[in-house]
Amino acid sequence: MRSVEVLLVSTQSFSENWVIIETRKQEFAVPAIHVREIAAMPDITAVPQRRPQERGVVNLRGRILPLIDLRKQFGWQSIPEELGDFYKLMGQREQDHRNWLRELEKSVAEGAEFRLARDPHKCAFGQWYYSYRSESPWIAALLRKFEAPHSKIHAMASSIDELMKSGKNEAALRLIEGARSGVLQEMVSLFQQLKELMREAVQELAMVIAVPQGTFAVSIDRAVAVENISSDLIKEVQTDAVWSGRGLVHRAAQRGSAGSLAMILEPDLFVSASPD
Repeated sequence: MRSVEVLLVSTQSFSENWVIIETRKQEFAVPAIHVREIAAMPDITAVPQRRPQERGVVNLRGRILPLIDLRKQFGWQSIPEELGDFYKLMGQREQDHRNWLRELEKSVAEGAEFRLARDPHKCAFGQWYYSYRSESPWIAALLRKFEAPHSKIHAMASSIDELMKSGKNEAALRLIEGARSGVLQEMVSLFQQLKELMREAVQELAMVIAVPQGTFAVSIDRAVAVENISSDLIKEVQTDAVWSGRGLVHRAAQRGSAGSLAMILEPDLFVSASPD
């Protein structure tokens, strides 16, 4: 998170209820008086001529509401964009291992040296895999299942070397073909399961906000709590235009229960926030 300068501006203490939400691991506070409900994200209908942060409209309990993407409002990737990038990355890593076996097969057929990564930690997937940490126990459990087939694929390079040194090229080719229909397919299945599980794990919520100018929905990652926060814990913040959500954030609230700093969203400014 970009650092911000916080200045205490409260001169009189009173308390107010706030809805604490989270988006991209950043906490935000919204005056509870403006929040009508928080629900699972319904289907989104795209509309033409919209600003980048405007995802379209949603139907919530028979009401058609414009939907503002809080992530895009702050210049961050939306959840659909993040998922799209993740799917693309996993597709590339899956293809990498198809190519790895193809190159191993080619080296046997041509009697050439195999030059791709033999260490499972050093291929592109291995570098990602051994550094990635998921907060979801289900995703973490699924990721652990990659260890055995991934290591077996890379261990094949040494086995193929030994067979070739003994002049058993046909046996080497059969071993590769067996891996293609065995451990590689096991990895392909795991990649598919991972993409499906990631999609299920990342569930957007729609927070319905009502202000004098109208009612609209805002996409958020998570609802955290409803808290009573004293005004002496409300502070001004100084930050740049993009990080402030193009004018939505001017204050922050010190959460007494968690001790964290939640950026305050000014609901009435959503309709006038600059698109640039």
